[in-house]
Amino acid sequence: MTGRRRVRKGRLLGVILVVALVVGGCTAGVSRLLGGNQLADEPVTVEVVEGMGAGGVGDLLAEEGVIRNASLFKLQARMDERASQIRPGTYEFQPGASFDEILTALTAAPSEAPAFTVTIPEGLNVDQTLQRIVEAEGSPFRLRQLRRALNRVALPAWVPKEVPEGGEFYEGMLFPSTYEFLRDASATDLLARLVDQTQTVMESLDVPAEERYEVLTVASLVEREARVADEQPTIASVIYNRLDQGVRLQVDATVVYAKGEVVNRVVESDLEIDSPWNTYRVDGLPPTPISGAGEGAIAAAAEPEDTDFLYYVVSDRDTGEHAFAKTLAEHNANVARYRAQRAAEQEGD
Repeated sequence: MTGRRRVRKGRLLGVILVVALVVGGCTAGVSRLLGGNQLADEPVTVEVVEGMGAGGVGDLLAEEGVIRNASLFKLQARMDERASQIRPGTYEFQPGASFDEILTALTAAPSEAPAFTVTIPEGLNVDQTLQRIVEAEGSPFRLRQLRRALNRVALPAWVPKEVPEGGEFYEGMLFPSTYEFLRDASATDLLARLVDQTQTVMESLDVPAEERYEVLTVASLVEREARVADEQPTIASVIYNRLDQGVRLQVDATVVYAKGEVVNRVVESDLEIDSPWNTYRVDGLPPTPISGAGEGAIAAAAEPEDTDFLYYVVSDRDTGEHAFAKTLAEHNANVARYRAQRAAEQEGD
């Protein structure tokens, strides 16, 4: 009897141990499923791209703070036939939306969405352009979403495949203009349209493919330097003349770009910034454009005025007009004239 009791007792302890392990494992699994990321504080816009399955959608929603746990979403998706009918597009969700609400939206037939308009001025860099899109009235996009989408936009073959460290592949490629987009347009499609417009302008101006990147880079300098449209071809001629003669460009706008912040004026210490974009320190053109250039600046860079000018300086601060010179002596005289004019104006104030 005693031996049998010991055997039964041992078996009972074994069963209890197994049950405890199973329950513990289940509890840990449930804990993992129910735990997760923090929810966002406001409605979230996400872009579901072609071919993204329920697993990818779950990861995206968790990352953006729509749901807490991607694993739980994926588990529910395996048991719902709608998960195989997810449509690509841009969607807006409330943080904490239920699985059913999310899947209903992702599989609903597309409807005509309201449009929003964004105006991108000439002379903005990539970051400023993306910010304009975010700030446009009715825009459904966030900056991080646009930045991630930009990396999926194909560039023309004439754009270099490498840029120096800190460079931006898409600089100069987002054409400045006024655009209208549907609110359910994907961020990738929106940005691709801006890139396509740059290509369209190049083709309309008959710029050879092998010259387009140089033309776009020169155009970006012209756009940032010329406040008067009529002067764009003249400033372009100065840039090309200096390049032809091996003279450093010394364009202030490149210094501002190298500095990485908006400043009202360039000071002496800025000229020493160690950067491939600082044309006071490096020969030739910067490795990329420094801004988005409009069609006028691109046309000026493609067909510059025929001059012997090597220098220019502001001659009228109010209008932004420049005085151009062929020699350093003439240029110094123009600089002295402008400084005297400014001194007289300040005394009058």
